[in-house]
Amino acid sequence: MKLNKLKLKKYYILVILSLMVCLSSLLTYKTMSKLEITSVDGHKITTDAYVLYPDHEFMLAKDVAEQVLNARIGWEKQTPLPEGIYYKDQVAVLMYHHLTEESLSLYPGVLSAEQFDEQMRLLKQEGFQVITMEQYRRFMLENAPVPDNAVLLTFDDGYESFYKLAFPILQKHGYTAINFIIVSDVDNPDGRKVPKLTWEQMREMKRAGMGFYNHTYNLHYYGIVDAEGGTRPSASALLYIDDENRNELNEEYYRRVTGDLALAERRLKEELGNTDSAIAFPYGSYNEKLLDASDSLGIKLKFNTREGLSSRTNLNAPRINEGDETLTAALSIEQLKHTEPLMELTVNSRKVPLIGTQPHLRNGKLMVPLGPLSRSLGIEMHYDRRSRTLKLTHSSLNKA
Repeated sequence: MKLNKLKLKKYYILVILSLMVCLSSLLTYKTMSKLEITSVDGHKITTDAYVLYPDHEFMLAKDVAEQVLNARIGWEKQTPLPEGIYYKDQVAVLMYHHLTEESLSLYPGVLSAEQFDEQMRLLKQEGFQVITMEQYRRFMLENAPVPDNAVLLTFDDGYESFYKLAFPILQKHGYTAINFIIVSDVDNPDGRKVPKLTWEQMREMKRAGMGFYNHTYNLHYYGIVDAEGGTRPSASALLYIDDENRNELNEEYYRRVTGDLALAERRLKEELGNTDSAIAFPYGSYNEKLLDASDSLGIKLKFNTREGLSSRTNLNAPRINEGDETLTAALSIEQLKHTEPLMELTVNSRKVPLIGTQPHLRNGKLMVPLGPLSRSLGIEMHYDRRSRTLKLTHSSLNKA
């Protein structure tokens, strides 16, 4: 009897250990084999001191990162800024969707006009500087300066509430904003439960300084990606072709998304006379091919939904969601003051803007994000998943 109990106890221990191993593999994805990295100098380094997350974001041990980048990396407390300055040489891109006349706190992505008005008032009171899209463009593409505590106001989806509720409030405070439009909703307005903007409304607001940009023509939906009916954002997924029992090929996907974005760009130019371009990816979801498709159409400025401050080192900018009522206006603005992290990552004594994963200790080693460091140095990363090799090269733009 005691022997059976002992066996049972060992069995339970093994089950618990197995579950712990499975859980740890779900929380982070770490390759068990070594990673071979070709440094910018052409030297090959093999290491197991790395973490690879599902979106191909690499974390390397600091000493390894310094070797492959041929650079000095620091991780220290930030130098305190003067009182009233929360961040410098960066932009907080705020994201909104739909406004209502009355509070609908149970609905995500919906903000009352009253609370939006209060947020706008507090931005000015607390020393934030709302900039125009043209200022943002020059900052990102031409190295132009922006004021301290710079803010860009953005809306998604092109709801009519932008015209009826947000526009008067923005004019009241002397601010401009941009709206990323699902263009097919404007071309085909019938049957919409929540009204969308019309071209005429957009033309009126554009004359007053507002801007309207690409949120795809018709890729703002979850598409089927397998035979079981699983779905993912259609702009960033290989869709399932039911009658052929297969997924799109990469070439088919690229043609589909490029054609969609091109149509949206053409319609925005035809109706609004746009001479510049920008895109916000639906649901914040994107991949390398979607980025390439955007670049091929001359859409340099891109926006996602990751939290953080926007800097020149990454044209695919993060945004801060201020568009629902989970927080009061005062608390939303207070949090905005503390968006800049207390610690500072540097490469060759230059600050590296961070989005997403922060440096952290792992098994006694400081792990640092390779992507932001590489971008700051003008270095491109080329990862081959099959061979688990990573090659670092100086950017062709950097060479020019």
